[in-house]
Amino acid sequence: MLSRRGFVGAAGAFAVFNRAFALAPSAGSAGEGDAKLRFGVISDVHLKEPGDEEHLLKAFAFFRDRGADGVMVAGDIADTGRVSQLKLFADAWQTVFPGNRGLDGRPVEKLFVYGNHCVDGWTWGGFKGRDDLAETEAIGYRDNRARVWEELFHEKYEPIWLKKVRGYTFIGAHWKDGSHTDIEEFLARRGGEIDPSRPFFYVQHAHPKDTCFGSWAWGHDDGASTRALSRFPNAVAFSGHSHYTLTDDRTVWQGAFTSINTASMKYSSLDYSLRDNFGNDNSSGYRGERGRAKPHPRVYIGRLQEADVPASDGVNLMQGRQGMLVSVYDDRLVIERREFVTGHSLGADFVLPLPAAASRPYAYAEHAKRRTAPEFPPDAKIAVDFVEDEEKAVGRAVRLVLPRAGERGGCRVFDYEVSAVLFEDDVDLVQVQRRFIAPDFFLPLERRIPSCEFRLSLADLKLKGHYRFRVVPIECFGRKGAALWSDVVEVGEA
Repeated sequence: MLSRRGFVGAAGAFAVFNRAFALAPSAGSAGEGDAKLRFGVISDVHLKEPGDEEHLLKAFAFFRDRGADGVMVAGDIADTGRVSQLKLFADAWQTVFPGNRGLDGRPVEKLFVYGNHCVDGWTWGGFKGRDDLAETEAIGYRDNRARVWEELFHEKYEPIWLKKVRGYTFIGAHWKDGSHTDIEEFLARRGGEIDPSRPFFYVQHAHPKDTCFGSWAWGHDDGASTRALSRFPNAVAFSGHSHYTLTDDRTVWQGAFTSINTASMKYSSLDYSLRDNFGNDNSSGYRGERGRAKPHPRVYIGRLQEADVPASDGVNLMQGRQGMLVSVYDDRLVIERREFVTGHSLGADFVLPLPAAASRPYAYAEHAKRRTAPEFPPDAKIAVDFVEDEEKAVGRAVRLVLPRAGERGGCRVFDYEVSAVLFEDDVDLVQVQRRFIAPDFFLPLERRIPSCEFRLSLADLKLKGHYRFRVVPIECFGRKGAALWSDVVEVGEA
């Protein structure tokens, strides 16, 4: 069970948390009225040590206080596949939902699946080759996953489970080597139990291939789940693994079925290919001539680390801690996005009309038509100076500092296109052009960073002379706002 210190800390956190949410309503909420069903959704909790449960407890309390009939967790509960880590989660659940019940005594259903960290994490650390430890402490060791599940959650373990909650069908598939071919057989065998007049809800860890975030999405599965679910236009799939933020409106994809990104309760990912301010390679995105995408070696800004983002109430917001509450009505699904550090909304609710087969407003082509480009403040200016970069490989650089672009029509800036343009002899020549993820893209709007900074190496500006620097704000579907230009700057030898 939770330690006394952890329990007392959690109890205090509940009080602060509930006040925060009372002051932070959902932006543009469409969830008023009596819902037929409500359930919470989180993923990628990555519990490792006692005390890691703080924000998990906050999320559970939010779902409890909003009358959730169930809570869905799309995998990666235990960070390194330890039984003790899964027990932290089970204890937190019982703290908030004792006896699997909410405040009014109604049952709250457990809608959990294992992720790759839960099943395989023990092989990456100190248990490899230690059968004595693995037998008691590794979730994925031999037959442990079923035994551990049943001991901690007091229900039968099934690789793919089907549950009914208030008349709605939920199906969950545990992690199995990134492949979900078994779901095809499962739906062929038990698909008749699904009411075609209602949505049904499916959860797995990895994104179904070619759905939310497209074919380039980091960590998508092998395509089996997409094939299986495409037979069911009323299917609504939830998946995590990528850690992509809920502030990215490509979170919801609609095609033959609906697929929804669940984000992370641990940290927000910046693994977007062809952007210059992240450190990891997006192995599912553009692979380039050498087999993988890399940040340009002469562009300085560095991977956005937690130290680059101002802390809020002692907790760094880049840690993500995001989730959603789904409310089901006769004619629509309403998805409320939250972060569980400050309790702020992450944007207007997603509203999906039902039945889904009749209207798919979140099909990417349709959604893109409704987008509005972000824009800079009317008095915005780019300040330009030259700095000696601390990374010797980059050397002397030009630094651009400018106000962040603001959202329009609910569409916030996702990334910036930064260009260095040579102006000589009545000709304008683009010498360098880079893309940078907006440093506060994953934050609630209330926690926006007021300015951005970009650096370009002077070594990349082969032609010396008079330059202007151009910055264009872009929303996540690619719609570009008006450019902001700097004054003319003389660029000489580095």
